[in-house]
Amino acid sequence: MGTMNGVISVRLAPEWGTGPLWVRKDSDPIPANYSAERLAHDFGVPADLVAAIDAWDDEFQAVYDPDDPMDSGFPDEATTAAWHERGERLAERLAAALPVRVEFHTARGDRVFGV
Repeated sequence: MGTMNGVISVRLAPEWGTGPLWVRKDSDPIPANYSAERLAHDFGVPADLVAAIDAWDDEFQAVYDPDDPMDSGFPDEATTAAWHERGERLAERLAAALPVRVEFHTARGDRVFGV
């Protein structure tokens, strides 16, 4: 497990076809894309939280339609809202596990947790 030296923030923000996490370090203005597993390996995020982040991101990746990307998304507002709320709780747990600012972003909004 590495240290958080130089890490400014961790952002939980899913995008199609990438890991859901973005780590910004003071030495690089562009955040690096991370999988939950890489975050666990590099910074010691607990395995149960990694599994929960993976499951949450898998839900997002599963609704992508490569034939019609503009039509990608959850089937209804209630499903979208529930998924977003689970993501917020995951970001809050991530902030409790890491001594840095944790940002959360989806199309429904943003929140900041931690330092």
